[in-house]
Amino acid sequence: MKPLLLHGSAIKASRIKLLELRNKFHSDNIMVFEKGENWGTILTNMQSISLFDGERLIVVENPMEDLTNYQLPTTNYQLILWFDHEIGSKKPVMEWFKKNGQVLFFPEAKEVSVFPFLDCLAYKDKKAFLELQKLKNAGFDIQYFLTMVFYLLRNLAVTPKSAPQFVKDKLSRQRKSFNLEKITSLYKEILEIDFKIKSGLLEKSQAEFSLVNKFMLEFLI
Repeated sequence: MKPLLLHGSAIKASRIKLLELRNKFHSDNIMVFEKGENWGTILTNMQSISLFDGERLIVVENPMEDLTNYQLPTTNYQLILWFDHEIGSKKPVMEWFKKNGQVLFFPEAKEVSVFPFLDCLAYKDKKAFLELQKLKNAGFDIQYFLTMVFYLLRNLAVTPKSAPQFVKDKLSRQRKSFNLEKITSLYKEILEIDFKIKSGLLEKSQAEFSLVNKFMLEFLI
């Protein structure tokens, strides 16, 4: 995976993306450097030998924007720079990552909610495919979609007691198209999708289509 830069004022969305990326690494192989950390200190820490096997994740939050080289002294690592604001296109850090890494932008105006996507699934609305694309454009990936669909199914099975009344009312309407057998079946099928992704048996694009299509077909039974 190329070095990755996350930036933009939509902090919630970028934090969710960062959490998704962190979850792919063992906690003992994650190093986080907060704002103000000297880059030389980061390089020194990186030279230490890890006691654990596997790829290391280096997360640097709000580093200096005028550095021109972000190569670290090891090959077995993933570097992520996270900023809580937008980085100008002419900044040295931005120019370096455009040439050598990958940039994900999270503008506040495009802060995307997952709930329209979940509502479309629950109502068998094919606009779910469009909502899915919006989420993908905002930087979310298949593991986040799966997590939130499991959340939807659990709520359809049992309404959370602490849910606001408008949420309870919406779930009551959505539940008319489901029964416990259908919910259980969907849960098992989506678990299978998750297994196939992690086993390399299913491409992410295929998984995304299958995830939505499971709900569309469920109503035809």
